[in-house]
Amino acid sequence: MAEVDIMLRVNSTFEKVWSIISDVDNDQNYWKGINRIKNISKVGNVLVREIYLSDGNKCEQRITLFPKEGIHIQWTKGPLPGTTDIMLIDNGSTTIIRILINYKRTGKNDVNSTKILAELQSETERALKLIKKEAERKPYSIAHKRK
Repeated sequence: MAEVDIMLRVNSTFEKVWSIISDVDNDQNYWKGINRIKNISKVGNVLVREIYLSDGNKCEQRITLFPKEGIHIQWTKGPLPGTTDIMLIDNGSTTIIRILINYKRTGKNDVNSTKILAELQSETERALKLIKKEAERKPYSIAHKRK
């Protein structure tokens, strides 16, 4: 089992961070390994989708959104079956994001387990930094001068 567990404090409200992470159709803006997303079904807070990775692999995910808590992603088909949990902790004007990834290494993937774990760690850190940057971005406004 490969595990990545990273937390990051974001200087933004829970609501803003939730609006970013729960918009799962935009995951490819944060996760570099995703090239394309194809939604298969959505029932309530559960979404099933195919994702196409930059290495050419096609995977299937079952995503469960837990408003005010986080997101659970089950990788049901693809080269690294497992789970990704994105959890939020509301601290008023700041929010803590925790990403916990558990992948099962099997077959040829077990040979490169150290490399895979390093790649997962790097990609997760990158995604968190991009989410943080988006959440902390100030809205653009045009200042009007009085005459």
